[in-house]
Amino acid sequence: MYADQFETLVVKLKNGTETEFFLKDKPQVRFEGTDLKVTSSLGDTSFALADVLRFTYTKKEGTGIDEIIDNKKGIGIQDGVLVISQLEAGTNVSIYSLDGKLLRQSNAQHAGTFRLSLSELPSGIYLVKIDNVTYKITKR
Repeated sequence: MYADQFETLVVKLKNGTETEFFLKDKPQVRFEGTDLKVTSSLGDTSFALADVLRFTYTKKEGTGIDEIIDNKKGIGIQDGVLVISQLEAGTNVSIYSLDGKLLRQSNAQHAGTFRLSLSELPSGIYLVKIDNVTYKITKR
């Protein structure tokens, strides 16, 4: 577990959702037309300026997530839907923000391919926990 604090850039939208970027990933903020764009070592994320309430820098406590695996074998996003293959029936799937807040949770009803809509989540980086394994995904 992380006992230390870490610094983040937080983009808060008018609908109450927040997207965080670790400063260690060197996020760069720029304005392009009607968008706020954040570019980091993990990729690009855009927000419509009309939807942005504010963006700030803050220190956060560790998330308590012990391990993140970058291996995305069997997991991906297609047309705003999280798709996970080869799940067993009853498998628990949880989606967290980078600060460890639970955003969505569901159980696979049947064995095989599992789909979970991410349409209500803004573009950004999320953690997907499948039973005891955590994956990092980017919704664009």
